[in-house]
Amino acid sequence: MGYQFMFRDRIRDGYERLSPGYRKLADFIVNYTLDAAFLTATELARRVEVDPATVVRFAQDLGYSGYRELSQEIKQHVHARITTGEKLTEPFATPEEHFAALLGKFRQQLDCLTPIDLERLGELYAALEKAKTIWIVAEGALTELAQAFAQSLRNMGLSAIAFHPDILEAAMRLSHMQNEDALLALGNEGPQIDLGYIVQLAHEKGVRTLCISSNGLQSPAKEAELALIISHVTSPFSGLALIAALLALIEERLKEERLPSIEKSREEQRLHLNRLLELRQQTCGQPDESLAIWSRHLRWIDSLSCS
Repeated sequence: MGYQFMFRDRIRDGYERLSPGYRKLADFIVNYTLDAAFLTATELARRVEVDPATVVRFAQDLGYSGYRELSQEIKQHVHARITTGEKLTEPFATPEEHFAALLGKFRQQLDCLTPIDLERLGELYAALEKAKTIWIVAEGALTELAQAFAQSLRNMGLSAIAFHPDILEAAMRLSHMQNEDALLALGNEGPQIDLGYIVQLAHEKGVRTLCISSNGLQSPAKEAELALIISHVTSPFSGLALIAALLALIEERLKEERLPSIEKSREEQRLHLNRLLELRQQTCGQPDESLAIWSRHLRWIDSLSCS
């Protein structure tokens, strides 16, 4: 194909030199591409709070004749993404070929992360790294992913809690949040209204609110102070995979920063494990002593019952 969708590349290559008003337009188009495809210049200007003439000049600055040409390319880009996601692939000769094709598609989606996306990922990491407690909220297919991410953070010595946006659990978790904490909401399918309410209430408490989402229209993405929107996903499954990949990147970066303390903790665990095994072997090797220990334990329980 001779004609490619160049607006993302042009925004990426020229982002550093853009004025504040142009950057607001660039951020919106990159993070809310689906929205931008259906907005006129006047509507886009209203959404990002700039003058309509600024929208036209911005398009021209990117090398287009005007906003109409830029808008047409955005529409074609969205259409291509949607139709690509809906088409059935050709039969593969082997499962290996099929997995190779899926892996290639996933790599393409990762390659679509722009410098703006990576910048926001860095900001999101910084907020999590300095938080006293990290709260992670998700629903649907992302629930188990949030739990696994929280467990990985706890394994590194960080305070992390994942929870479901059930109204009673959410109320309890919100009551324990403090302004030194960070809340990370994960969004993939649906409007996720309850997640948005939780993000809103956490923000009111002074908690740093963050979001990783495959859809900028979702409630938590709109409510969060900092949102990383993966707007180029072609299906809920690819959105889930990309969110998992981004969490893995954050986890890996945290491990690198905390490697000395992690190694120290592991060494202490090994020492305690060896000592516990030694004590168990000593006890098992002397059954009379083991019985004496249990006898003293039972007498202690009996004394508590009589008092």
